[in-house]
Amino acid sequence: MSSRNMQANTHKNTTQHGNFDIGQEVLQPAKSKQLLTYKGCKTWVHKKCSGLKRLTKDSDFKCSRCQGTARPIDGRPQSEVQVGSDKLDVVASFCYLGDMLSAAGGCDLATTTRVKTAWKKFKELLPVLLSRHLSYKTRGHVYSTCVRSAMLHASETWPLTKPNLQRLQRNDRAMIRQICNVKPEDVATTRSNELLTLLGLEDLNLILKERRLRWYGHVERSSGAIKTALDMQVTGSRGKGRPRMTWKQVTERDRKDWKLSTTDPHDRNTWRSGVRSAMRAASQLPGRGSTDVDVAPVPAR
Repeated sequence: MSSRNMQANTHKNTTQHGNFDIGQEVLQPAKSKQLLTYKGCKTWVHKKCSGLKRLTKDSDFKCSRCQGTARPIDGRPQSEVQVGSDKLDVVASFCYLGDMLSAAGGCDLATTTRVKTAWKKFKELLPVLLSRHLSYKTRGHVYSTCVRSAMLHASETWPLTKPNLQRLQRNDRAMIRQICNVKPEDVATTRSNELLTLLGLEDLNLILKERRLRWYGHVERSSGAIKTALDMQVTGSRGKGRPRMTWKQVTERDRKDWKLSTTDPHDRNTWRSGVRSAMRAASQLPGRGSTDVDVAPVPAR
């Protein structure tokens, strides 16, 4: 057999069986599986989820996940807790007052759930939102009251990341374009700010900031558990890289953006007035969500 044919057969076998290197040797997956499961390892390789950096040829190897010492992938520290004589299961997520809470932290699940709820409300109100007998301002008021409120339920407590905000804005703008009867070929040339002005709505990001800051003032004035949770310091070491921004860090950034760092949140009237003024200054609309139906243009039949 020529050297060219030998190289071709070697490449073919490597492609079909998915060989990989362990040290200086090349082992077949079946052989390496036998080595890794020799002492009762349930899964032949866990890699990142078990903290395994590389495969090993130790016949006594048993990964930390199969030993039961590894932290669950979804962030749960344990599977159940003991409360008196009762055992309660620790779940990955659950719904509390309409808001989805995740054991892994963050608000990815919450934003996804609220977007689905908003689309359900939007489809229920389609005959009203697409009615030609109602002005754009009236339709915008209905949309803000019934659909946006469902989407932003419990958003005061969300430490939004950029992907979370983009998910909310993307779905919000899709509904607004449908209300304004924007055709698919006109999406690229139609500005979202023009549609918001037409419907008498404010940008979603501004509404989220206002809701967070108003709730921040309530938390700062509180003397209960929410104030304790806000000031609580979590001990222990953290992993590599920048950690997620907490809700407090997000609100501090909002205060800096809206120049409310010097405004005292303990004075309720002063804080609410400052947030409202900053909202109007940052908004493109002169007022807050005007619903004057006389000024709104009525679409042609």
